[in-house]
Amino acid sequence: MGEREYGVIDESTFRDVATDLGWDTPETLASDQVYLIDPFYDERFSENVTAVELDGVTHEVASRYEETPLNVMTFGGLLLVTPDDVFTALPGEALAYQAVSVADYKEQTALSESLSIEANFSSATALYSEAMAVHGALLFVGSFLGLVFLVATGSIIYFKTMTEAEEDRAKYAVLRKVGISKRDVKRTIRQQIAVVFLAPFSLGIVHASVALVAFSRMDFTVPVLVWMGVYSAIYALYYVLTVRRFTKQVI
Repeated sequence: MGEREYGVIDESTFRDVATDLGWDTPETLASDQVYLIDPFYDERFSENVTAVELDGVTHEVASRYEETPLNVMTFGGLLLVTPDDVFTALPGEALAYQAVSVADYKEQTALSESLSIEANFSSATALYSEAMAVHGALLFVGSFLGLVFLVATGSIIYFKTMTEAEEDRAKYAVLRKVGISKRDVKRTIRQQIAVVFLAPFSLGIVHASVALVAFSRMDFTVPVLVWMGVYSAIYALYYVLTVRRFTKQVI
């Protein structure tokens, strides 16, 4: 068990904050137990900490919380909740903080800015706004580049298909001579071109779905869904245009 740095809060404070946030109140800690708060935990990469050592005494991790009750910019990511007597006995100077809980913190920009004049102040509202700005810029750039590649790919498929139309004209003429109706020929053309468009379209939808999952915790679900709709509409337009021009050229 390697050395790690943790912020430590007492159980009474944790229970007060957890109750204010509407969390389920956990069972009382035993003298040799702690709660571990790790908002950045990922089972794929993070170490599964089952015990920690405080002042030479090993404490069992009774439960792990993957959501922090306190602002990570103030308290850091890793927190330990210890019984009150264990917290009091720890060496070092304890620091006092003032925490304010507000309803719908995402909409409290004005309040956050008015309080930001205080020293060592940080707020979830400001962090959320900064994250939205960064991710919004990334989403815009990604959408713009995606649109450029989408138009380029659609155009390449269109011109490639129309180039091959001359070669396919003789094949479809043979089909007409052997008694295949014009309706069946058109259906064959639609199926042939659909196969060409299906691969890049499916790849694009999968890519957008990954982005949708990545942004699921942010407020970008609607923009990503709108982008998927626009993506599908543009590809449908290219498909319809290609089918019509191809059909006109070979029949």
